[in-house]
Amino acid sequence: MFGIPLTPQPDGSFRATAMVEAGRSSAVVKRSWVTFGSTWGGSHVLITALDDHGHVMPRGVLQADVPNNRRVVLEMPSGAVMVTVEGRTDPGAVPAAGVSEIWRDYD
Repeated sequence: MFGIPLTPQPDGSFRATAMVEAGRSSAVVKRSWVTFGSTWGGSHVLITALDDHGHVMPRGVLQADVPNNRRVVLEMPSGAVMVTVEGRTDPGAVPAAGVSEIWRDYD
């Protein structure tokens, strides 16, 4: 798992992008997920998976209100190569996001 750095601005907004690989976009990564959570307050988040042309992927969007100490997970569609994580936090909330991957087995 690797983290996606999120730094809220003074108004609570945040936005970050990260490279991801899922299924047919990768020779080594079979599946991947983006997890988002928030502590010390809630957050509103929009997670978007993009293909190698920069287009939003079908089933590649998650919009959610995330209460304090909860999380949401979006499985990246096969072919995803990038993800954006953006939103707004409550005052004092600390957002966090990360990518988890399952590697392909080669026998």
